[in-house]
Amino acid sequence: MLPSSDKNGLLIHHWDTDGICSAAIIFEHLGKDIDTRIPYIGNYYLTAEEIAEISEQRYDFIIVADMAIPEENILQLKRKSGADIHIFDHHLQNIIEDVHHYNPISMGKPAENYPSNSWSLSKYLEREIDILSVLGAVGDNGIKLKNNSAVFPEIEAFIERSNISFDDLMTMVELIDSNYKVGNREMARNAVYFLKENKLIPEDILDNKIWNKNLVDIEKEMVVQSNKPVKLIDGIATQEIDTKYNIISTLTRQLAWNSDSKVSIVANRGYFDREGQVYIRAGSPDVMLKPVIDLAQNNGYSAGGKREVAGIVLPKEDIDDFIIEVINILKVII
Repeated sequence: MLPSSDKNGLLIHHWDTDGICSAAIIFEHLGKDIDTRIPYIGNYYLTAEEIAEISEQRYDFIIVADMAIPEENILQLKRKSGADIHIFDHHLQNIIEDVHHYNPISMGKPAENYPSNSWSLSKYLEREIDILSVLGAVGDNGIKLKNNSAVFPEIEAFIERSNISFDDLMTMVELIDSNYKVGNREMARNAVYFLKENKLIPEDILDNKIWNKNLVDIEKEMVVQSNKPVKLIDGIATQEIDTKYNIISTLTRQLAWNSDSKVSIVANRGYFDREGQVYIRAGSPDVMLKPVIDLAQNNGYSAGGKREVAGIVLPKEDIDDFIIEVINILKVII
């Protein structure tokens, strides 16, 4: 279960809609707000500096939500902070025995039953399916969620009783995600409080002026980057971009939907100074990307994902060789 709310705690959560909704759900369950932290956007791990800063605060407990932070990273945080660690996630990862770790996917339960961490948390806490539960699921799955017979009937029921359309939910996700896509950690953190306070007023979410301005800027950058050349070989589409916006996952999803590929790979050399981003998305549920995640982690890269998605951060000079390795693996899988 979640730790007692009468203690001093920290919540580390992912920067996307699912992570933000998960944080809001945890705040509601605790009955109070606690300190929050988002790792550097684009990093799927905590740096040594971040661990040192967290440890100095002497928290009683630390909750990690919607982030498959590497096991050694988590154990280092536990040793240095002395805090009780609780993890709530739905990404592909091994259960970490030395902490409180709830991940239904890692426990062998069907992935389609847990389309997002917000959904998983809602079921775990036995709370009503509400806009926080649903937005996280829409954020992680998009239009494909309509094909999920395990959960979409509940989402349809929510839509009917709330007088919110599915298109409205998709727009809300774009607005919430705009904060991390422009690279603003503080706006992503503040989105937790905004959603918690306005979850019963969807019009306020849709009309958020700052988030709508973000979308205009992002759309301009998306047009530039999506026009970069695409190579399609043996059912695998690859594209290289160069942007300071964290839009690689969106561009990869767009490439997967708009190309004839079975798998889409996008590499970005422009987001970090020294490292690059590689994002991979399978166009078919039959293609599982765990071997790709394993390859990246065995190479010492920061990597995580789900059955059909993989995100990797690696040295820029390794990108070309890594993509060749990935393609060789994918040729066998697909």
